Amino acid sequence: MKCDITDLLTFFDELMPSTDEEQKVYWFKSTRPEQITVIFIVSIFEESISIMLENENEIALSSIDLENCSEVKVLDQEKKCLEVLNSNGRCFLSLLDGAIFTYTENK
Repeated sequence: MKCDITDLLTFFDELMPSTDEEQKVYWFKSTRPEQITVIFIVSIFEESISIMLENENEIALSSIDLENCSEVKVLDQEKKCLEVLNSNGRCFLSLLDGAIFTYTENK
């Protein structure tokens, strides 16, 4: 999977302690303006992504798991938008406003 960890380190607010660099599993975390926490987990070897949303009480609001991911790329560092491509479609993640994540399947 193509993924620039340096870009993700500047994109998200923090790298979480759950990160395991030997296994190439990275846990990132950011909080949106409306106090929803976004946790983004990248597993390079397994080519998978997980996105979890929590509110201020750490109650899970939603999550999505994507397998067979080919690329994670930051689309706009300033607007905090990124894209995940997998074999079935693409997922967009926004940390500032609008829909937090959207997923579109290939046709």
